[in-house]
Amino acid sequence: MTLLLGGCIAPALDRGAFEQNAKSALESAASETSTAQIAVDALLSGNATNAYADTVVTDSENAMGGIETSFGVVDPPTPTQDPLREQVLTLLGDADDALAHARIAIRRGDASSLTDARKELDDASAHLESARADLK
Repeated sequence: MTLLLGGCIAPALDRGAFEQNAKSALESAASETSTAQIAVDALLSGNATNAYADTVVTDSENAMGGIETSFGVVDPPTPTQDPLREQVLTLLGDADDALAHARIAIRRGDASSLTDARKELDDASAHLESARADLK
């Protein structure tokens, strides 16, 4: 958990704390993409309405923004952690983009684009899980 007082941004206390913060962000993001995948699958199979899928995907997208912000404001404790920060922020951004593409396709009623967005969600989820596993 990160505590911010008076708008100050502080570095993680040590490498382990920063890596745990990264792992938590990746886990949360993977959860949000998985939730959206379920909603998209339900819509594509005719087991959900556009309104339901839109609500679920939009909520996941909104949560992703919070995850990106929470991780992005924690400074790496040393320059050696900078690549991890960039990797995690890139993966979070990719997942956020996939969620946005799904939301747009749902709202347009565009099944072809939604199928593409579903693949994009699969890829984002796999990359998030792989990066999380690498952090042990």
